[in-house]
Amino acid sequence: MQIGYIRQHVGWVYPDLLWFSEEESKLANQQREELLQALSGWVTYSSQGAKPHSGSLSPGCLICGHGGWGCNLINGLCTRHCFYCPQDHSIQVEHDSSTDAVAFKDPAEHILFMEAFQIRGVGFSGGEPLLVLDRLLAHIQAIREKFGNSIYIWMYTNGDLLDRLVLKKLREAGLDEIRLDLSARKYDLEPVTLAKQYFSTVTVEIPAIPEDCGLLKSLLGKMERMGVDFLNLHQLMASQFNYKELCQRHYHFLHQPNIPVFESEICALQLLLFARENTIRLPINYCCAAYKDRFQGRDRRTRVSKWGLENFEEITDAGYIRSIHVVDSPDQIDRLIRRFQEAHCSSNLWQCHQSKMEVSIHRDLVPYVDWSSAHVSIRYCKTEIGVKNPEGRMMMGNLAPQKFVVNQRNGWSLVGIESWRKLYIEKMNTKDVFRFFFQNYPAHGKDSISKMREEAEELKKIAFWEQVESGLPEVF
Repeated sequence: MQIGYIRQHVGWVYPDLLWFSEEESKLANQQREELLQALSGWVTYSSQGAKPHSGSLSPGCLICGHGGWGCNLINGLCTRHCFYCPQDHSIQVEHDSSTDAVAFKDPAEHILFMEAFQIRGVGFSGGEPLLVLDRLLAHIQAIREKFGNSIYIWMYTNGDLLDRLVLKKLREAGLDEIRLDLSARKYDLEPVTLAKQYFSTVTVEIPAIPEDCGLLKSLLGKMERMGVDFLNLHQLMASQFNYKELCQRHYHFLHQPNIPVFESEICALQLLLFARENTIRLPINYCCAAYKDRFQGRDRRTRVSKWGLENFEEITDAGYIRSIHVVDSPDQIDRLIRRFQEAHCSSNLWQCHQSKMEVSIHRDLVPYVDWSSAHVSIRYCKTEIGVKNPEGRMMMGNLAPQKFVVNQRNGWSLVGIESWRKLYIEKMNTKDVFRFFFQNYPAHGKDSISKMREEAEELKKIAFWEQVESGLPEVF
């Protein structure tokens, strides 16, 4: 499923990318496993095993891990053209600041968004935020005035435009933490020295570039002595704007969301191991592509899914909106609704469609369904937030949530629905659930056995929409 999904996602450039063969993937998994074994007992695994790190995480990273981070793209232009940057460097016109693709004409609109979606920490990124210093300062000041110290604020910069006056203004505006991408400056540590004079929390945040691994090993001890508080290492990922540059370096790409680079992960793990072997206490956080997809993606989906959620819908652990749909004849649908009413079920827990042949229900109403005639489906949606009037201001009444169906399985059997409930709602042991499924499925004849197998396979597949995976993904 994953390989097919990635092939479709990448499209016509798929053959241009370097992928592991089956034998190579086994060797790659072995190489990574040996590094993880060597790190055993020294690194901590946060976020269900997807985030290995030595020492503590920065306050901003903790907020991100708990789902309260709002990444604000304060601008789109930059002073550098780094080969690994996933953004479009052809853009020459500055855009409004935005979070989750919702644009803000001024800081007041940003504040409204933060209130609506319960943002607890803001990271200002770009482009290069210091290219729009006045705008950046205005946003920081507005947030601090509105929320006081209840919001943690940090920013990302390559350091090109840092000087004492800029740092002083940022501190006075209320910035808590500054994060420096020193890889954009050939690892010049001068911005660290300067920033430490104004901020108590200075983080070096860089991509794990395989060719630079040796140089970075030599700099770890120096960063520690200079007072760097945290080192965040990101896994390189391919986009339509950087894949050619990545291909020229003969990196291997992985069949995972965001198309990460295998050698980048090895670089990050080797740096962690070097720190262990040389007793370097600088906290190092490996922020891999799997973490970004699973947790940052889940948190954004959950945040926007709450907007306009119907009472019969639920948000899954993975951040998708789940609903159950019953299709039957109008007479049978009428009888189903009467059963709801006779049982004094809240009318908010179902919604009858105009056709009178379909009703959307909360999962607690499944026991009232007549399985002799009904066709039952489970539907998963995600929500995107836009504005009703693109020229209008960011106001609560102007927000326009739109739901998109991302997966739907029709024709569930009663045993299949019961197994789904046991597996994803009651969180029962997987082996026990499938034993229940196969022992109780009414399979008689070739067609019903085929349907049983399809339904069992679907029970496994919908895990993607129901729950967040644990651990680091396999190389394949």
